[in-house]
Amino acid sequence: MIAFWLTLSTILNVIEKQTLSIVAPFLRDTLHISVVQYSYVLTAFMISYGVMYAVGGWFVDRVGERIGMAACVGWWAVCTMLTSLVRGVFSLGAVRFLVGLGEPGVYPAALKTTMRWFPKAERGTPVALFSSGGAIGNMLAAPLIALVALNFGWRASFLLPGTLGLVWLSVWLLMYHSPEKHAGVTANELAELAKEDSPDEKLGWLALFRNRNVMALVIARLISDPVNYFYVFWIPEYLKSQRGFSLADIGMYAWMPFMAGAVGGMVGGRWSDILIKRGTHPAKARLRILYISAVVAPLGILTSKVHSAALALVLMSLMSFIVYCWFINTAAIIPDIATVRQTGSILGIMGTAGTFAGAMFMPLIGFLVTRFGSYHLVFALVGSAHLIAALTLRGMIRIPKGTPKVLEECYEA
Repeated sequence: MIAFWLTLSTILNVIEKQTLSIVAPFLRDTLHISVVQYSYVLTAFMISYGVMYAVGGWFVDRVGERIGMAACVGWWAVCTMLTSLVRGVFSLGAVRFLVGLGEPGVYPAALKTTMRWFPKAERGTPVALFSSGGAIGNMLAAPLIALVALNFGWRASFLLPGTLGLVWLSVWLLMYHSPEKHAGVTANELAELAKEDSPDEKLGWLALFRNRNVMALVIARLISDPVNYFYVFWIPEYLKSQRGFSLADIGMYAWMPFMAGAVGGMVGGRWSDILIKRGTHPAKARLRILYISAVVAPLGILTSKVHSAALALVLMSLMSFIVYCWFINTAAIIPDIATVRQTGSILGIMGTAGTFAGAMFMPLIGFLVTRFGSYHLVFALVGSAHLIAALTLRGMIRIPKGTPKVLEECYEA
């Protein structure tokens, strides 16, 4: 039930995030917003999103996953509903900035909940579930938001995810408790969870920044995360401007890459769990999946060069598969290099690095598309990112013998 409800939180989180990108090609016409101005709106969202990714992880580590999750979901739900009131580029950017303050904390809270409830050898699957919730949310968002916008207008499309978020929040507060307070958890199960992690172990952020393996993950996400943000925010715009899709076409076909992403997330998480159960060191199992994904990623460069829209959707689906496989295993590897108390902070630092890189990439996309009238250079950049990130991991990361209990003891820089 907990794994399902965490997955539903990320589904709703991403439906909200996708709402703007789906209606953007038509919202821009109504509010007279240029492609470059749209990139600035995305940058405003991502700046607050990036800051709060790290702060949100710290916040969740301090107040706990129950309150931390509730605060984040409640904030973005209310601010999303306010988006329906915008009148121009300034108000749109301001409201999306506010939305970005709440959304990112959901992921550290979900990961921390997983660490509390699942033994280490079983965490890849629940992490894959809630991480793939992002892909499922992207898959559902296109037909759902397009249907609402076509029938009730684009403003109504922002009311739907906000309302669903408040409903989710009410159930979460009623049903979630830590394992220690849950009547259905046995003493043996509590002992099994307690022996794998030391909740009392705690390192400051400076110690994390001095750690070679943590920084390897941070740099890898800084390089690769802009690819995810490109697919989330720009694919509807690309399909309309370069492939001639209508809003109805976007609702009918834009979900396909994200369905592939959901499959990629589940396959990547489950595959690494299988390798671990067969005796592979947890960190090595996650890295193996990351390296395989990176080798395939350059095929995405061909997306804007093929003549068939159907083939372009296939290539985008392949890239989405890789993006979620990569995202899930970079998150799942964190408990293999840190204690439970550090999980939210490390994921927050990684998310902040990746989001700020994405924020800088948004104006570059707007410039390149406006300057050259095509997405050729953009797809060349996003198709190369995962390979570069994998080479960074390969060069920096160090895997110790055995499973570490304390970060400082087994992962000295």
